[in-house]
Amino acid sequence: MQFRVYLLTFCLAAGLLAQTQMNVEQVAEFIRSELALKQHTDKQIAAYVKKLQLTEKLTDKTILDLEAQGAGPKTVQALQELRDQTANMKSPTHDPTYSPSTVPDESPSSGPPTVRLGAKAPPIPPPNSVRQQEMLDRIKDYAMNYTSNLPNFVCVQVTRHYIDPNSSDHYRALGTELAKVSYNEGRENYRVYSVNGHYADSDMEHAPSSGGARSTGEFGSLMRSIFEPSSAAEFGWDHWATLRGKRMAVFNYFVDSGHSSYSISYSSGPGDEQRIVTAYKGLIYADENTGEVSRINFVAIDIPRTFPVNEATEILDYDEVSINGKTYVCPLLARLYMTAGREKSKNELEFRSYRRFGTESTITYDMDPNAPPPAPLPSAKTEEQPASASSNPATPANAQPSSDAQKKDVQKKPAADSNPWTLPTPPPPPPPR
Repeated sequence: MQFRVYLLTFCLAAGLLAQTQMNVEQVAEFIRSELALKQHTDKQIAAYVKKLQLTEKLTDKTILDLEAQGAGPKTVQALQELRDQTANMKSPTHDPTYSPSTVPDESPSSGPPTVRLGAKAPPIPPPNSVRQQEMLDRIKDYAMNYTSNLPNFVCVQVTRHYIDPNSSDHYRALGTELAKVSYNEGRENYRVYSVNGHYADSDMEHAPSSGGARSTGEFGSLMRSIFEPSSAAEFGWDHWATLRGKRMAVFNYFVDSGHSSYSISYSSGPGDEQRIVTAYKGLIYADENTGEVSRINFVAIDIPRTFPVNEATEILDYDEVSINGKTYVCPLLARLYMTAGREKSKNELEFRSYRRFGTESTITYDMDPNAPPPAPLPSAKTEEQPASASSNPATPANAQPSSDAQKKDVQKKPAADSNPWTLPTPPPPPPPR
């Protein structure tokens, strides 16, 4: 895992030219970031908003929220124009903004009194110590044998870089990077081929970058490192949860610095390379019966105060994917958060378009260099839900769809991945002299 920070001079106009298409959440995040930084006037922000092209419907609720959070009248007018342009588009999957001033008033009215009874479903009691150990043994066995059950494959890694220069929790997009990841005989190889829609061809270390964080090791090595005997990890029960519709047993863990292999590297430029190995802790989400791991949280702790990076957290999700007609559990999404001084960095990595590794595993050069990056995964794929005794346990991985509609949906999934965001057209060779 590496963390690189570069001195940046942010240019609002240049940033928008690199990404003229946005979803509603990105627009809201952009406006809130501008309001927090106070670098541009209401008129300037409105001018840039007018140049945007939305990919989903903008609602009055979102505009009211942004106005309540400080958006000026010219920006609001520009948003209203976008609202009219997107009236026939599909609405966002979730509310991208929130403001106390626009929350519906739920105070008692002057009408006839009513009584509302509500009760949360009872929580699932924690398993006893014997059951916990049984589950941990299954999880450990799964983790230690995970890589041996993976085929050789290639996939596309989509990395979205964000930065918050003032620790205000208002992130600004730095750009999107596409890389071909090959996994062959237990070894991972990353090759960057597109940066912000422009052709590239380099390894991760030398890829063009606007700064931010980098992470490697998602394909098995991070998972295995927790359960290696040399890590001497301590485990404990944490809670039950629901993730992607499946019930999860969640355990916490801790690995001290003397047994850790979790490293953080920092560089502010050539010749300034610093690296440390830190203690870390986190959570493991796994199936209680099979030990299959669906999520791992990593949190670096006891980082020396003299080291430039103050905080480092990674959340890694796994899910079922189809590779040449067979189902495997592979990385789905990784989110990396780091802080260096007042500067916060956020990376969102998605792994798409899995296929078997071989001579035929090429990525065609047919994507328009000006095309927008793929849409982020929906929140239903990434958000944890509570688990209760009344909720249904996880559906077995080999369960058949229960309706014709579900069967059609299952059949459509491979088609959605069959057109990856491959490569921009590479530049033509220079003419012969």
